Amino acid sequence: MDSVLCPPGVPCRFGWWNIPIPLRIFFFAVMALAVGIMVYGIYRRVRLWRSGQPQAAFDQPWRRLQRVLRYAVIQVRILRQSYPAVMHLLIFWTMVLFFIGTVLGSLDTDVFELLFHAKLLRGDFYLLEKVVLDLAALAALVGLGLAIYRRYVQRSEHLNTDWRFHLTLPLLVFIVCTGLLVEALRLAAQQPAWAPFSVVAYPISRLFAGASEAVLLGLHRGTWIVHFIAVAVAFATLPWTNLLHVFVSAVNVFVAPFRERGALYPIANLEQAERLGVSALRDFPWPRLVNVDACTECGRCQAVCPAHAAGQPLNPKKLVLDLRAALTAQATQQMAEEPGRPDQPASASSHRLVGDRIAYETLWSCTTCYACVAECPVLIEHVDDIVDMRRYLALAEGDLPPSLATTLTNIERAGNPWKQPKRRRAAWTQGLDFAVSLMRDVGETEVLWWVGCAGAYDPRNQKVTRAIARILHAAGVNFAILGDEEQCTGDAARRAGNEYLFQTLAQANIEVLSRYKFTTILTQCPHCFNTLRNEYGQFGGHYRVVHHTEYIEQLLRDGRIRLQSVAVGRLVFHDPCYLGRYNDIYDAPRHLVKRAGMTLKEAAAGRDLAMCCGGGGARVWMEDESQARINHNRLKQLQATGAAQIGVACPFCMVMLEDAAGALGAEDLLIRDVAEIVADALVPASPAPA
Repeated sequence: MDSVLCPPGVPCRFGWWNIPIPLRIFFFAVMALAVGIMVYGIYRRVRLWRSGQPQAAFDQPWRRLQRVLRYAVIQVRILRQSYPAVMHLLIFWTMVLFFIGTVLGSLDTDVFELLFHAKLLRGDFYLLEKVVLDLAALAALVGLGLAIYRRYVQRSEHLNTDWRFHLTLPLLVFIVCTGLLVEALRLAAQQPAWAPFSVVAYPISRLFAGASEAVLLGLHRGTWIVHFIAVAVAFATLPWTNLLHVFVSAVNVFVAPFRERGALYPIANLEQAERLGVSALRDFPWPRLVNVDACTECGRCQAVCPAHAAGQPLNPKKLVLDLRAALTAQATQQMAEEPGRPDQPASASSHRLVGDRIAYETLWSCTTCYACVAECPVLIEHVDDIVDMRRYLALAEGDLPPSLATTLTNIERAGNPWKQPKRRRAAWTQGLDFAVSLMRDVGETEVLWWVGCAGAYDPRNQKVTRAIARILHAAGVNFAILGDEEQCTGDAARRAGNEYLFQTLAQANIEVLSRYKFTTILTQCPHCFNTLRNEYGQFGGHYRVVHHTEYIEQLLRDGRIRLQSVAVGRLVFHDPCYLGRYNDIYDAPRHLVKRAGMTLKEAAAGRDLAMCCGGGGARVWMEDESQARINHNRLKQLQATGAAQIGVACPFCMVMLEDAAGALGAEDLLIRDVAEIVADALVPASPAPA
């Protein structure tokens, strides 16, 4: 080393120390080959992604970069669980530091020395680098140790192991250990005064005290060769191992669409559309093909899936991995049929996507509860994949579960799942001691109340409807209903895959709503709420939509109603998926039941972690003959709180939980909508002075 570049006594990095020029050339050749193989493997995956359908993925770049910072760099969703968070962040950030250290070393040796005859890594900066990288190596070993223990010792049910993990985890440990050993052998041979700043490698170097210089030089060079070959193997195999997600997860976060969580993608120009749903990988929008390679296989989606917990065929992680396997099989077949053109669809396939690789039972098990998507750290859209494949079954094959097919026929013919006549839509008003106005009679109102099919026809939920009416009347709200002009919003049809029926209903309902003037649409069903609020805008129907729990809470805040603590006892509130995870409404119903005098208990799986009741995704209309059922599991979770009452804010949740209570012999468990609790606690209006 030039004494000008590194004067005696000045801490300085010794680039290529003990590595002769022929070995350096060999190093560059091997690394170039390894990186070339890696780039080629990634390139082939990118071309496969691009075989999907067009979708905007590069608009609003600043917002996309902010999202990458949040989910791929800070990794906010990983932080929700302490053990995996510590493990993953230790590995991730130490690898980032290793990359920075490698870049600095290359700049120091191959740029500063050659071009500027100077050293970048010298003095205090070099010492700082040594401390940071040595501590990073120690942290990496801790993180990798946690990963190995979790996957091979704890053997969590939702974590899988195969040849990729058998290769990558030991390989990364080996790379870190040999890197430390290379540094330790160099320190043992050189014995620089600043050696203790290598806080991990220096103690290791003391193990070689007394060894001859020749032995140290030989061990150093041999270990260095083994180390860089291991690094080359990691690069070359990356596109075919679980390490690919390191790159793809950030890409997936960047290209993910911007939209309302509760809004499914419409089939544009449905009458002329060439593709009705997804029957092959190429039918997916191309960013959703990035999804399958972005999967980190952490199993979080599997752990929170209510269908999987009930022994249903659906496993959201397996769904994504099955799609990945199909993509890999397509790549293999395309290489055999037409080398050099991996972006072209295969002429034939021995496995159909829907029916073979993805079983029908898997698709119909989903409640579209969004728990898998909400938990996924890299924004994979499991629900959209499932609904798109359902669309193919419903629209192209006409293959739906019989009970669901009957329900959709009822909606198509009668405008509601119960097949009740439209003239009975407002029959629930009978028995009220005040009149409920119809929009056709008033034309304009403050609040248009969208009662919904369950609220209008289901006897149990009619009680909830009358409770809401009493609250609105007591508050002096100027409201009206559509009566027989109202029909199903189409939520069940859309989630079942019948996009044609959904769009027909949406356009008809928007036409009806356009006849009247109103400020707010009030809903009592979270499914109607989500559809009107987040999906009708796709067809020109833009409204201010409020769920009854938030509206009633606002009435209370404004002093338009007053409550007295007539309710007593402990109550646990069950968060509806389409109110909570889809639309972030958690506090309003809790505030109301507490104001009514209830002692609120929280379930272990509550708020955004609440398990679905089993009724979403049109499954409330499907027969379930399985021994373990989602609604039974959810009721048991709520019973575990010791609460004597369950509060709900969704007609489907009411139906599913009352069904579970009957099946499990828990008829004494009181299940009430929040509106019923509030109506019972209303302070009667003071009589007007004579």
